[in-house]
Amino acid sequence: MEYWIFNHQLQFRFPFRIAHGLRTHTAVVYLQLRLGGHTAWGEAALPPYLPETQASVGHFIQSFLQVHPNWQPEQLLAALQAEQTNMPARAALDMALHSLLAQTKPGHSLLLPLAAAPQPPSFYTISACTSQVEMQMRVQHGLQNGFTHFKLKLIDENIASMLDWFRACTAQPFAVDANQSWQSVTAAVALSHTLQQQGCLFLEQPFAKENLAASAALKRKSALPVFADESCQRIYQLPALAEAFDGVNIKLMKCGGLTEAYGMIQEARALGLKVLIGCMSESSVGCNSAAALAPLCDYADLDGPFLITNDFDATQWV
Repeated sequence: MEYWIFNHQLQFRFPFRIAHGLRTHTAVVYLQLRLGGHTAWGEAALPPYLPETQASVGHFIQSFLQVHPNWQPEQLLAALQAEQTNMPARAALDMALHSLLAQTKPGHSLLLPLAAAPQPPSFYTISACTSQVEMQMRVQHGLQNGFTHFKLKLIDENIASMLDWFRACTAQPFAVDANQSWQSVTAAVALSHTLQQQGCLFLEQPFAKENLAASAALKRKSALPVFADESCQRIYQLPALAEAFDGVNIKLMKCGGLTEAYGMIQEARALGLKVLIGCMSESSVGCNSAAALAPLCDYADLDGPFLITNDFDATQWV
């Protein structure tokens, strides 16, 4: 098996402002695998709040493939699950290996049986805006690209302006993502009723990821389902999260790829949780890979290619 690693920067179409800060680009690493005339791609997306870097991702991938020379995709996938560090690098390897497996041994692929299944509603993300004009540009771009659902990023509990600006642009359904920025359970309960009246579908990660007690208190009184994002990283966390949330946002960059994401969906369903499959502003490489699992989920948030101006182009890396 041959491989190539490429570092790249994805440029946001609009400044991406959330509670973690503002950024104009996302560093990514593309992985190309070739085997027997077949080519597959993987992607590791690296927003700045993650500890991994392009250098650490490249080192992980090189080390893993050098330790397992001449192994077949299914053998490499099995060995990869034992790796418990650098989840973005693991995700890039995992999605590329699944793609190779789908091409070389279709009967062994977990992706192909879902290919023709109906997709759930997908959200277009509106990062925190500072004016009606900003909101209008973002909403128009989402609508022009066929999105019927939106996600509003909130940076604190002062939601009135974002909500008013959004509703001045469209009557489409939406969700909100506070990215851990809310502080008060009492205020959150009140906001849940306000948002429900405006057509909101759910609240995502209102409180700090470690504060499961606050999330559980909100879950008991909220007018809307409460979803975990930053609190939900790996499959072993799901039983505890079921006590504090109604649903979970599963991302390949957090859990290390399609293999664990598939297991997480099954476990979440067994625990009675709703499931959203999301992204960390990946290009179409990562988002298309995650979309293979979307038919198993209630919602999808795989809008990364529509948030950037330079989506993946395989000819660029030939």
